[in-house]
Amino acid sequence: MNFDRDFKAWPIGLHRVAEGVYAYIQGNGPYGNAGFSNAGFVVGPDYVVVIDTLGTNSMHDGFIKAIRSVTDLPVGLVIITHHHVDHVLGTHRFMPARVICHRQCRSHIVAGRDTMVQRWRNMRPLLAPDLEEIPVVVPDITFEDRISIHLGDRELVVFHPGLAHTDGDAAVHLPQDGVLFTGDLFFNQVCPAAFQGSVSGWIAAVESLLALEAGVIVPGHGPVADRAALEEMLRYLRIIQSESERAYAQGLTPEQAQAQMELGELRDWFDTDHRLLQDIQRVYESLQSGAPSSRPA
Repeated sequence: MNFDRDFKAWPIGLHRVAEGVYAYIQGNGPYGNAGFSNAGFVVGPDYVVVIDTLGTNSMHDGFIKAIRSVTDLPVGLVIITHHHVDHVLGTHRFMPARVICHRQCRSHIVAGRDTMVQRWRNMRPLLAPDLEEIPVVVPDITFEDRISIHLGDRELVVFHPGLAHTDGDAAVHLPQDGVLFTGDLFFNQVCPAAFQGSVSGWIAAVESLLALEAGVIVPGHGPVADRAALEEMLRYLRIIQSESERAYAQGLTPEQAQAQMELGELRDWFDTDHRLLQDIQRVYESLQSGAPSSRPA
């Protein structure tokens, strides 16, 4: 691959993105970026709000160490952006905090809690030793469209933009700070994964995120970003949607569509080799069904 820059060299670890607001960024692992998600936290006057909790035991340890390097305040609230294992398996480390997510996110966690850790062990055997003794926590607060959390004078708006990466995504907007935590609604320099969502719905969701005009955007995967990077992912999604529709109308298979699809430098993102075909297949499935749909967890 020919990279204009070294995609492995993005800054990892703790990043202060506003006063009392921090992003915790991970790099890549043995499977590319798969499973190596980001998290964040906001320090309030009385307690800390955590945004996502990462996947494996060593990741949890690193995140907690980063929080404690900033504050000794207890974690009072955990916000989960969606149900995928790399974003939720550290939640037990913050108990007895309250845990909030979208209603559909909670439904997926309830449905999968007895098997989700073992399924991830099977999918990612190199991570298996780091997945021992992890209980799955079911969130106790849910919302439908949006909910506001107030930390002193600071507001955190947690909202669901519709079917996108999954049917239970949530983003966290700090309007006074111009900061947006997107969860996996935004993959920066990493190929987006639409296997449980809708590409067309994701396009609409990203357009709504851009309308917030946040100056700092923390993605679910990849480095801290700005509006231009989110616009690049939107460009990818629009290409996938339009070119897949064209290939479907021509009677091409998803594999044939993948082979001829022109993505330019976007094809050099991490994890594109296998996710591109998944994304095309997702568009085909929506065209065949006549409407976007979401697979079960």
